[in-house]
Amino acid sequence: MKLVGIAIALAAVVALGALGGCANESRNDSIRAANKGAEAYGKKEIETAISNYKRAVELWPDNHEAWYGLGGSYAEKKDWTNAADAISHAVQLVPDQAMYQLLYGRILYEKAVRTAQEEEGRKENKKPEEVVPDLTSVNFEKPLQQLQEAVKLNNELWRAHYYIGRIYRDTGRAKEAAEELTRTLQAAPTDPGPWVALAELYRQWDYTDQAIQIAEAGTAVVPGITEKADIWFEVGMGYDDKRLYDKAIDAYTKSLEAKRDKHTAKFQRGQAYYRKNDYGNAKRDLEEFSKTGGVSVQFEKQQAAKMLVDIAAKSVVPGSTPVEQPKSPEDVVKKGKGRGKRGR
Repeated sequence: MKLVGIAIALAAVVALGALGGCANESRNDSIRAANKGAEAYGKKEIETAISNYKRAVELWPDNHEAWYGLGGSYAEKKDWTNAADAISHAVQLVPDQAMYQLLYGRILYEKAVRTAQEEEGRKENKKPEEVVPDLTSVNFEKPLQQLQEAVKLNNELWRAHYYIGRIYRDTGRAKEAAEELTRTLQAAPTDPGPWVALAELYRQWDYTDQAIQIAEAGTAVVPGITEKADIWFEVGMGYDDKRLYDKAIDAYTKSLEAKRDKHTAKFQRGQAYYRKNDYGNAKRDLEEFSKTGGVSVQFEKQQAAKMLVDIAAKSVVPGSTPVEQPKSPEDVVKKGKGRGKRGR
């Protein structure tokens, strides 16, 4: 019996060794699959990346780096539901990794915004991309929690501060938003988003000079040409607010050079030409905008139509001038919000 006991013990040791070998093999295969996923992601082959990352976590469910890569890959597709599920596994496995918390918070934020767009789109019978939902009532508690945890772990993560700033902005906490966005810009990010966000915020407060200063600084920091389209647009809007139409037109032109389908820049440039009585260029821009702008710029199309009618009337009666200059969407907003702020 003693010999049988020894034999069983030896067999158990051999079996455990074999199981350990299988476990190590699965882990190594998982790491190799994750490396292939990372390589595909770097080449923007997102579907291939997803396939490899999924294989990696199947082989070794504790491969947190693979879960992180899978979440990032789904985020590239704007598949926020699958992205959130994947990155949540990475966070659960390694909760003290700041980058995991950052990505989780960002994905949850984007998911919440997308849900709001879809709900508003159903109400208006439009595509989600064609509506601008009211985000003030959206519950951003969970993404804010993850992002705050990220900066707690690493306060140098400018993108975490950026998304915290966006949440504060979306929920009407303007002062906190400005603080977070300012902290973001101290890192001189090459992403145009933070520069645009803070410039927009300053313009809403009627701090036009500061808005222009921020946006122009962004054009010097952000590399590339296409990436600067939205920043140049903000520069133009700032000069438009100051009635410096030549400078506004120059900025809008740079925005359009960076991104030819920046339809709002075409509208704003046409309106700036109109306001400086350059009706030939105004007519060209406004007509082109009216033909190309989508449903999301319906209000601007109505304004363009009014200006074109005025221009047509002027061409019939030489020497006359348009009776009233139509208000831009920005002017309409400021009439309702901005005037009272100066008296505070």
